[in-house]
Amino acid sequence: MKQKVTAAMSDVEWIATTVDCWTARRKSFIGVTAHWINPGSLERHSAALACKRQKGSHTFEVLASAMNDIHSEYEIHDKVVCTTTDSGSNFLKAFRVFGVENNIETEASMCESEDTDSEGCGEGDGVEFQDTSLLLDQDDGFEVQLPKHQKCACHILNLVSSVDAQKALSNEHYKKLYRSVFSKCQAL
Repeated sequence: MKQKVTAAMSDVEWIATTVDCWTARRKSFIGVTAHWINPGSLERHSAALACKRQKGSHTFEVLASAMNDIHSEYEIHDKVVCTTTDSGSNFLKAFRVFGVENNIETEASMCESEDTDSEGCGEGDGVEFQDTSLLLDQDDGFEVQLPKHQKCACHILNLVSSVDAQKALSNEHYKKLYRSVFSKCQAL
């Protein structure tokens, strides 16, 4: 099955993944799915890449390493353009620390930084810049690098409708409207 999924994704240029982790009966799991569009037929495709047991806590390092390993296992590491997760603090931190947009710093941004002495950034100052992008693009298997992160819209809406709505009940005006609307809904 893995070879079939890998073959199906080999001709695809861009892939999106979704990731979730959970605990059931004192055992932790991580699930990863891939989503892509067939370039020839423009059909949407999805595949379950992993549903693996995770030992230990769901820390941001453990999740980042597991996602990176699964992307590498299916040879899609360079094709994944975005990964969607819930808004769990462990996922948010994993993408904040290991996300690609946080690992790339250009010469221009280094020169524009307030912490950098501007004398070393001009031309003709005896400093020769070398193109290190070839070294940075090599995958040596040791560095964890995650794609762009997207929070799940359904999860966010659920939090708004449950947690935020309960917090809003401390406002008397909102509380009065809330009770009025829900009593009418209940009567229907």
